[in-house]
Amino acid sequence: MREVVRAAFLEVHRGRSTEDVVIDDRLNEQFLALCLGSAPGISKLDLNQTLFNLRKSATLGPVVTAPVERKRHDSYAHAAEIAARHVEDKYEVTIDHVLCDPDLRREFDSVALQITPNVDTYLLRKAALGLRKKRKLRPELIKRVADWGSVVEKHAAADLLEDLDLIPRKPGVYLFFDTTGYLYIGEASNLRTRVAGHLDHSDRKALARYLWEKGHADLQVELHSFDRESKGNRAGPRRAYESSLIRSRNPRFNIQD
Repeated sequence: MREVVRAAFLEVHRGRSTEDVVIDDRLNEQFLALCLGSAPGISKLDLNQTLFNLRKSATLGPVVTAPVERKRHDSYAHAAEIAARHVEDKYEVTIDHVLCDPDLRREFDSVALQITPNVDTYLLRKAALGLRKKRKLRPELIKRVADWGSVVEKHAAADLLEDLDLIPRKPGVYLFFDTTGYLYIGEASNLRTRVAGHLDHSDRKALARYLWEKGHADLQVELHSFDRESKGNRAGPRRAYESSLIRSRNPRFNIQD
């Protein structure tokens, strides 16, 4: 398979990098079609991951890539981070896996475009790779050692207000974010009670002020619910999980109250 992947990349890349051949839809379709023509039955995920691995192991041989204009992703990097973290947490995979899997890549795009709808998906994917290279998407320590039967869901705050049954009555951690990035992260023994309380009238001053001024239109809520039989049912481990997310994601209201 490695030789099939190498030959397909050399034929389609036209001076573009291995990363671009994976995250640019047009190039990736051409690359995968060539691979599958020579090796049918191999998954698209495996083919893309093999290309990434060949690049990482420097076994592609001499490849000339064209100079590219360096783009700054500052204005939408927060959307790429939120989308990457959401899909990584939901499926317990890395961002490289997300971008190599066409289905997960589309889910990443969908989340990111809800935050920055006018940004090209290629640029959002490029921004996520840039965050990974800067080590800003490193897995939070607590998630690497805890297996709490977690389920990750994302909802518009307006939808939760209309149907509180969407919020599980389970222990967990909740994350509020909007088009500007992460706003507030908290933990609760009962997510439904705590999140509903925030949406009605939060006891966190900065979040309450935000809701008073801006309402719920742009607000999204991500829920990490845990099995009651797991460590997530205990306040200490749950707060450690919460603290780990706060340190890595820097929600702006956690430090204002």
